[in-house]
Amino acid sequence: MLRITLPLQKNAAPVPAIGRVAIIGGGFTGATLARLLALHEQYWPHEIVVFEPRAHLGGGLAYDTDDPSLRLNVAAHRMRAVPGDPQAFVRWLSDSGRLERDPDAVANGAVYARRGDFADFMRGQIQPFLDSGIVKHLRQRVERIHRRRGRWQIEGDGGAMLQADVLVVATGHPPPTPPSALASRLVGDPRFVANPSRPGALRDIRQNDNVFIVGAGLTALDAVAMLRNGGHCGQVTLLSRTGHLPQPQAAGDFAPHGDFLIGVPDTALSVLKRVRFALEEVTENGLPWQSVFEALRHQGQAIWRGLPLLEQQRVLRHLRRRFEVHRFRMPPQIAELVGREKATGGLRACAGRIVAVQPRREEIVIDIAARPHGTMERHGAQWVLVATGPDHGNATGSQTCLSELQRLGLLSKDPCGLGIACDAESRALARDGYPMEDLFIAGPLARGTFGELSGVPEIAAQAEKIAQQILEMSFATTRTITIRSM
Repeated sequence: MLRITLPLQKNAAPVPAIGRVAIIGGGFTGATLARLLALHEQYWPHEIVVFEPRAHLGGGLAYDTDDPSLRLNVAAHRMRAVPGDPQAFVRWLSDSGRLERDPDAVANGAVYARRGDFADFMRGQIQPFLDSGIVKHLRQRVERIHRRRGRWQIEGDGGAMLQADVLVVATGHPPPTPPSALASRLVGDPRFVANPSRPGALRDIRQNDNVFIVGAGLTALDAVAMLRNGGHCGQVTLLSRTGHLPQPQAAGDFAPHGDFLIGVPDTALSVLKRVRFALEEVTENGLPWQSVFEALRHQGQAIWRGLPLLEQQRVLRHLRRRFEVHRFRMPPQIAELVGREKATGGLRACAGRIVAVQPRREEIVIDIAARPHGTMERHGAQWVLVATGPDHGNATGSQTCLSELQRLGLLSKDPCGLGIACDAESRALARDGYPMEDLFIAGPLARGTFGELSGVPEIAAQAEKIAQQILEMSFATTRTITIRSM
């Protein structure tokens, strides 16, 4: 690789715009970044282009739903979605009348709003810039990206073709990948739902059908809530390796507890010991254990960066599931539903692994080796759903445009298998290990570098930093040309 840095003309006046920025993905991450760039008034109309096949920007897979049973799993006052205005969403809920029309939102002393309401809030944040033409929304899925004369050429599945000076990948979580035991026997079977989050995916499930869900996280509980909200009353079984369900949120408000940055822990074991010690402290003082995990969330990026790669991999291998069920907690409304369903026998959670699948005319039979003793159990259901969560290891393979960039050596998977490799400035790392100056990875796909990058406040903070970097490219005093041999 050859890097040449050239000085720019000293007496040149600052340019009013840095050229076109293309953002792939218009969910919360992409819409937030587009809005932050547009606020600085450095762009001409249609110089910020967002590729998003959905009708509106800001919602994405996480929030673009009209199902009233799906709620944010974080209290509204913690949804710091707008940099510089942390209470913007809470204020909007009140001013718009949404809170008044949703009396069930208040639970445990806090507001847990409907996800669709948050999508509408985000739509309102970006809409003025769409109306003015500063931001352009292309309702297409990106099929191909390649370099042409030092710029990015992007092609959409609807025929769009444009060039951009800066490219941002903000596609969010990749879809789940069905377990091989299911995929080999059930692909093509209409009773097999590989992605229950897809709109209309549960429409054909009848009221009394039994449903077998592979996965027991928040995605699985979303499916349970949608089913019950639609009048379903059949048996629902959740299967996961551990059988653990997400923990509930604590009642009332509380401050984060625990300082994990004094002598940052550098091993997975030292992280675990510190968490256990902090949990003992809060228990003795009568505080909720959730306060420790709030502290972990706020300090998570610094903790993650302080761990060597091998220790990061140990955390993922040994502590990931235990951490996730406490970090990604269910809102009180879902906790109440789960408790009621378990008490009446309508919902069952079991631990184990699938060993055989037999699709029959009346039902699908699933044999599992149940934990902890490996005893065989047989389950029958009319429907099988996959809710194992995003397949982060397949972040590039899930989209043809990202696969092409990886094949060209312009981006690579991160070594922890959490997404796409990038540096501390969110610039994608090419195959040679050096950053691509004009290619950024925004949102959850950058978790391998940042660790904690799933919540709205953390994503908003990262988007703000990326926007600042892009804007600073206008006023650089030098220009670096990178010549790579892939």
